[in-house]
Amino acid sequence: MKDDDARLANLIGAFANAISDRVRAAVAERVDLGGEAAAAMIVLGHEPGLSIDQLGKILKLSHPGAVRVVDRLVAAGLAERKASAVDRRFLSLHLTEAGEKERAAVLDGRRAVLAPLLALLTPEELPVLERAIEKMLVSLPGDATSAMSVCRYCDQERCPNCPMDQFGSVVEAKR
Repeated sequence: MKDDDARLANLIGAFANAISDRVRAAVAERVDLGGEAAAAMIVLGHEPGLSIDQLGKILKLSHPGAVRVVDRLVAAGLAERKASAVDRRFLSLHLTEAGEKERAAVLDGRRAVLAPLLALLTPEELPVLERAIEKMLVSLPGDATSAMSVCRYCDQERCPNCPMDQFGSVVEAKR
C-alpha cells in the first residue's frame, strides 16, 4: 500500500466499524435473543435448509454456539428443525412464518440505519460508490460459506445480481 493510500485505508476501516456498530445496534433493538440470532434469521431466510454446522461456519460460531443460537430461535418460534431432504441423518433449518416476519423487520431496521448515509451522496456519486464497493467486496470470500458470511446481514431481495452469487449456494455446495 502506498503512503497516499494509508489515509483511505483508515477511513474505510473506521467507516466499516461505524456501519457495523449501527447495524448491530438496530438489529439488537429488534431481536432480543442475543448473539448472532438476527444474523441467523437473515441467513436462514436467504438459504433455507442449512445444517447447524453450515450455519455455524457462516456465523463464525463453534458448533455448541450455533446450537445455542438455533435453540433460542426454535424456542421463540422463529425457526424449526426438519429432516434434511438430502441426508436424513442431518436436520435442516428453516424459518417459521413468525421468523420470516421478524427477519423482514430486522432488515427494515438495517435499511433505516443505512439509508441516511446514502442520502448524503449525489445521484452521480451513488453508482461510482456501488461499483467500487462491489469490486472490493468480491475479493473478500473464497467460497460459498465465506460469501454468505460476508452477506450475513444482507437483504438479498434488494440485491439483484449479487456479486456473491458467483460463489454458489452453501446448501448446494454440500450436496
